[in-house]
Formats: sequence, structure tokens, C-alpha cells
Amino acid sequence: MLTRLYIRNFALISELEVPLGTGLTVITGETGAGKSILLDAVGLLLGDQAEGAHFKDPSLSCVVEMEFNTADPEVRAKCAELTDDPDLLNRDASQAMEFVLRREINPRKRSRCLINDAAVALRDLKALAALLLDLSGQEEAVAVDRRQTQILLLDEVAGCEVHRHRYAQAYRHWKTLRKELEDCLADLEQRKREEERTLFFWKELQDAPLDAWEELGLLESALAVQENALESGEKLRGAEAVLDEGTSGNGGQPSVSDTLRALLQTFGGLESKDAEVGAWTERLRSLLYQTQELARDAADLADQRIPDLEATALLREQLDGLQGLLHKHRLGTLEALRGLRARLGEALGSTPGVDEAKAVLEEKEAHALEEARQAALRLHRARTTALADLSQRCEAKLARLGMEHARLLWKNEPALVLPSNETSDVDWQGWLPQDALQGLDQSELWFSANPGQDPRPLAQVASGGEKSRLLLALKSLVREEGRNHTRLFDEIDAGISGETALRMGQMLAEMGQHQQIILITHLPQIAALGDAHWHITKEVQNQQTQTALHILDADQRRLALARMIGGDRYGAAALEQAADLLKNRKAP
Repeated sequence: MLTRLYIRNFALISELEVPLGTGLTVITGETGAGKSILLDAVGLLLGDQAEGAHFKDPSLSCVVEMEFNTADPEVRAKCAELTDDPDLLNRDASQAMEFVLRREINPRKRSRCLINDAAVALRDLKALAALLLDLSGQEEAVAVDRRQTQILLLDEVAGCEVHRHRYAQAYRHWKTLRKELEDCLADLEQRKREEERTLFFWKELQDAPLDAWEELGLLESALAVQENALESGEKLRGAEAVLDEGTSGNGGQPSVSDTLRALLQTFGGLESKDAEVGAWTERLRSLLYQTQELARDAADLADQRIPDLEATALLREQLDGLQGLLHKHRLGTLEALRGLRARLGEALGSTPGVDEAKAVLEEKEAHALEEARQAALRLHRARTTALADLSQRCEAKLARLGMEHARLLWKNEPALVLPSNETSDVDWQGWLPQDALQGLDQSELWFSANPGQDPRPLAQVASGGEKSRLLLALKSLVREEGRNHTRLFDEIDAGISGETALRMGQMLAEMGQHQQIILITHLPQIAALGDAHWHITKEVQNQQTQTALHILDADQRRLALARMIGGDRYGAAALEQAADLLKNRKAP
């Protein structure tokens, strides 16, 4: 239960601190006086974004603080978790505890959130605040035709929030693991592509004749020899003939060897007579030997220069291939290519354990998926059981609100065909969770307000007033016994009047018997039913406009109701009617 509300420097409020009691507290005031400002301030504790308009004085911080008193074990456990205070769990569970929630927003829009003086993240403050109070504004009444709003309401009625939270937790855990697995598979696929690329390059270099040639120039020379073999052979044979084949091979001309022999013969008698001539003829004889050796070498080289088209093609292929590899890898030498081949060989198979990691993630993801599926199944069964009589219960509430002919159907089509026996195994048929809210259920409320009209989707047939009454009817079905829960309604009575408004007020008053209700209203019939009455005014002091809150006593309350009935110029009739409303406010 909310016991104290403190607001400072928010919108038109300079500073406000007000105690709260049990039951139904109504808030009234002229349009624009600032009634909804209180709920906007509460919205900050529920995680709403701070806007510049929230600061009455832009140079000061905005502060919203709410103090609760509750013995709810779920609230205690959540607070112990968020504040890291296990001692909270060791206290007497039957004794109510105080929980102070505070949010400060400085002029730079930076938040500081506290739970019992312990600093927490905004999401944690929001999580605990959501367990302690429920804010139903006009937006929720308008949005009651949306499936997301409907399922949240239905879970409140069914008391399935714990099941839904557990399913949502299992769903988020599975989504996280699935993302990790998808990232792992993508990484593995990338690695496989890189390894295939590495293997391709390595095989390409492995198949290349890198070890057959020390340098590329040697291959180029070998190819040049082959490509010029015919011409070289012919010229070498010609050189052989010139050097040592005589007239038969030299076109009828004597060879160089023949000429040298003949010349030596002419000096045969002088060698022994003239020492210098002898030395010269010895040199001439050596020249003859060298010429004969040159002729033999020319013959040998000519024998080797036999044109071989296959060898030429092979050498050309090798040269083109090696030059292509050098260009491809932007290298300059065969030695560099051999080094690259060695590095690529070392890189192959250098990522061990990837498949093992993938298998581990697949196992974790499959386990998390099974947990999410089972949590969704438990949520579905809890909803189905708790909401089996929803139509009858809600229609009874709607009848009290002046909608005697209203019909409400909860249409739910599970995503799977489920066995009727809960002990039977479910054939999941590859079903995967789609969100953290619906689970297996495809829920929608169908509605009809008039006799003879078949129910249709709520969004297609319900008016604004009907939506407001339906929202209240559903909220009134929520089991809150023992929780001292706080519910805040912002003009849920919009669009209704007369006897219907009185019935709505009576229903709110009944809800206030086992939970705390705070209601902003414009209707005197409802305002008269409150256990406490606050009145909001807009005042001007020192040329500054500000909102003020007044807790009304009995006389002030009668005057406020008379003003709501007859306006500022109300008369005796309005005063009498206000007094009658207050006198009979406890009547059924």
C-alpha cells in the first residue's frame, strides 16, 4: 500500500508531500488544474522518460518519492534481489515492511534511482514499482482493444504474471543462446570459407613447380633454349662443319682444322731450327686442338638442340603459371611463393575446437528451447484453467455497470494442437517462441454490447465508454487479497454518467475494501464514494502558477461536490444533492 507521496519541482508542483490511507481515494479538480500531474509523476517511477516540461524550475532537480508498506513476499524477494540485501528475506514474513522508491532527475535529464537508499538502475526501480502499483490511464482504456493490452489484463485476472515472467525469462534466455549459436554458425561458415580459400591457394602453390626451379630466370633460360633449339642446332652444325668437317661438310671449302693442319705442315722443318718459330707453331697446334674441341662441343650442343614441342609447351605453361602466381599474390620471387606456401600449410587446421564449441552451443540452445516450450505450455494451461469462466464472471460485472446484455468471449487458438491429457507428450512440430508475452496463445477478446449482435473483435465494436467499463470489470476481477496492492485510475469514468457512473463508483469502492484505489474523476457520484477526497487547484502566487493539493474534510467535501454538480454558482439544490450523495455513499 502507498503510504506517502512526495513530489518536488515537477510541472506546476513546487513541493508536495501527502500521506495516503487505505480504501478509495478520489482526486477532483477543474480541467487543467493539474490532477493528471500526480499520475505523470508516478509514471516517472514506472520508467517514463523525463521531458523538459517536467521541471518547474529548469535549474533544479525533479524528485518523485513514494513510500509503500507491504508484507508481499514477492515484493520483498524482488527488493532483496535488486538491492543485494539478503537480510530482507530473513525478517518475519508476516510483518509489513516499508519500501521507499525515489527517482531524481537533474537538469541534464540524468536519473538517479534509489530503493531504500540503495542506488539501482531505472529498469530495476521500474520492476519493483510495477509490483507495488498499477497505473491505468485513459490510454489503457483506449488501448484495451489491442491484443498486447488484453493479454496483460487477462494475466492479471488469471494471476498468471509469475508464469508469464518465468516464460519471458526462459524465452529471453533461449533467444540469447540462439543468437550466440547463429553467430557461431556464421563465424564457422566464414572460417570454412576462409579455410577453403586457404586450402585452394595452398594446393595451387603445392601443385606449382616451385621446387623445380631455384629462380624464375632459370626457367626463362630453359624456355628460351627450347624455343630456339632448331635455329641453334642448325647454326651449331654449321659451326662444326666450318671448324672440323672439311670440304665435305663446309660447302666444298676447307675447314678451319684442315687449314691449321696444312699450315702446321709448312712449318714442320723449322720447329727444330728456330726456337721462336717452334714456340709459335706450338701455339698454332694448341689452336688446332681448341678448334677441334670447339667442333666437338658444337656437335654435342647441336645433338641436344632437338626441337621438342611438348617440352616447350610445358616450360611455357610453368612460366606462365608461376608468373601468374607472383602477380596474384603480389610477390616478386619464387622464394617468396615458397614461404607463402609454408604459411598457408601451417594455417590449415589451425582452428581446432570450433566444431566442439558449436556442438556445446547447439546442446545449450536445444535445452533452453525445451525450457521455453515447457514454460509456454505451463503458462497456457494456467491461463486456460483460470480463465475458463472469464465470460460469465466479466459479464456479471458488466451487468452491474449498466451493460446487462454485454457478452464477452475469450478466443484463444493455441499455436499447436495440444493433447487433452496433460501427462501426454506434446508434438512441438518445430514450434519456436515468437515473443515474451503470448507464448502458445493467440488470444483475443470478442465483445458484443447489444442483444442480437454476435460478438466480434473488441476493436471493431466497443465504444470508448464501453472500453472503460470493460477495463474496470477486468481489473475488478484481479485477485489482490493479502497484497495491499495500489491501483491508480485516471478518469476511467470518461464517457459515462448517471446510474452507470454510480455503479462504477460502487465497484471501485468495493475494490478499495481489499486494495488501495486512487482515482481521478470528474463525476460527483463517484467522488462521493471515496474514503478520502483530494482536491487539486491551480493557484498564482508571486506571479507564479502552481498546483496545490487539499485534503478535504466533510464540509469542504460537500462544497466540492456541490461545485461539481452545479458549477461555481451552485445553489441550495446542489448542496442538498451533495449532502445526499455523502450520506448514502456506503449504500449498496
